[in-house]
Parts: sequence; structure tokens; C-alpha cells
Amino acid sequence: MTSGSGSLEHTADLGLWVEADSLFELFEAAPMALAELMVSGPRQGEILWLPFNATGADHAELLVALLSEVVYLWDAESLLLVGVKLRRLGEGSLEARLGVIPADPDCHQQGEPVKAVTYHQAKVEPQGGRWRGEVYLDV
Repeated sequence: MTSGSGSLEHTADLGLWVEADSLFELFEAAPMALAELMVSGPRQGEILWLPFNATGADHAELLVALLSEVVYLWDAESLLLVGVKLRRLGEGSLEARLGVIPADPDCHQQGEPVKAVTYHQAKVEPQGGRWRGEVYLDV
């Protein structure tokens, strides 16, 4: 699997882009990239696998829903995403398992303080034989 990620410039928010060889890989890599952006520190511990299902009008909406879950798990449940197992990805739905560990204030430091993943300019599209996803984050 070959994937990449980085940040995008935006006036009020922070953009995140992710590229991967396949659409399936993109949906596994993007949540991990967001978790790395939001939290630094070790990713060790007993992993709890949580089910996640979403529906949406297109792949961009599904990506926003998936990334929004990463933000929710960290902010509301104090759970850090450490793994993603995508089970099914269709035109209007996805099914995955999200691997999480409890936040440890002694080890995990807040990175970018992401409040939300926005639908504004969100996109998922093929690009040069690969797939690219872009979202903007409310920080």
C-alpha cells in the first residue's frame, strides 16, 4: 500500500489531503492521517474495535462522515484512532471497524485542535491513476 497525506492552505480552516493507490486504501489512510494530525504520541495499547457504518450521497460525503467520527471519538469519548479496517465501500455507503485506544494524558499531546470536518469543498476523485481526497477542518 502506498499512500501520502499533507495539509492544504485555507483562510480560516485547515485543509487535509490524502492520496492512495485505490479508493479502498484512501478510506483507510484518511482517518489515520487525521488522527496523526490531531494527536501526537505512542499508538500502543489494547485495541478496541468499534463498528462504523455511514451512508451518503457520494464518496466525499462518506469521507466527511468517517473523518467526523474520528473527531468525535477523540473529543467526546477520549479514544484515539490507531487502525481502520474497511469492510465495504459502495456508492452510497461504507462499513468499517475502527481500532481505538484510550487517550493517555501523560503520553498523548493535542496537535491541531480539530473541532469539525466540513463538507465545504470536500472531494474524492481519481487523479493521475490514484485517488485523492480533500477536506477542510474547522480548527
